[in-house]
Amino acid sequence: MGRGRRRRLGQSFLVNRGVVERITALLDEEPARILEIGPGRGILTAALAQRFPRVLALEVDERLLPGLDDRFPVAEVELRLADALTEPLDPLLAAEAPWQVASNLPYSVGTPILRRLWRRHDLFVRLVIMLQREVAQRIVARPGERNHGLLALERAAWARARIAFDVQPSSFRPRPRVVSSVLVVEPVRPAHEAELLERALGLAAHALTRPRKMLSNAVEPLVDLRALEKAGLDPQSRPGAVPLEGWAALAREVTLG
Repeated sequence: MGRGRRRRLGQSFLVNRGVVERITALLDEEPARILEIGPGRGILTAALAQRFPRVLALEVDERLLPGLDDRFPVAEVELRLADALTEPLDPLLAAEAPWQVASNLPYSVGTPILRRLWRRHDLFVRLVIMLQREVAQRIVARPGERNHGLLALERAAWARARIAFDVQPSSFRPRPRVVSSVLVVEPVRPAHEAELLERALGLAAHALTRPRKMLSNAVEPLVDLRALEKAGLDPQSRPGAVPLEGWAALAREVTLG
């Protein structure tokens, strides 16, 4: 994989050791097992290996592996050529679960990777993830805020999250054009069964394609006014103001109806 593809992946390598120290400080002492996604040139990997006895690093770019192999003995870091978007997680992680995750995720695939991880509260207890700041703000947005949408609702279904700090472009090589943010994400057991959650998020996804409309209009033709009222939702509110619990209540009424 050449430089052109790495750039398409949004892969900028972290070079600021101060940022590395702040990332590792956000990890708990236990569990002392760390999954790193995208070790790159190993600056974060080295800090993780100094603190934790078990570091498993997944790298999708085969051209980076020789340098990482030379730098890290097998006893310190287990390196695997793997794509975090598709690699089966259970054979890799379940026997030693739970894990923590530390990663500077490429911008172009960071969101789908995070969506995959936060659904697995059985495997992960804490994710310390760096993403584009705009995406991080959408993840932590609250109902009624400008950035509140489907991504925030999905996060509310499966995890708690907060932005720990921002990282300026000067901390990377090559420099990205945007500011990054480090997120602390804690997967939790969902409060609703999977089928209800999927229906709730499906209704939300439909309505949020028309975010400026009143809720009663945005949910048409999937939901009628009576179902909205029975779910305790204000028909004149905007879709972005409805929390996950509201969508779950609506999904329940639609099912009953």
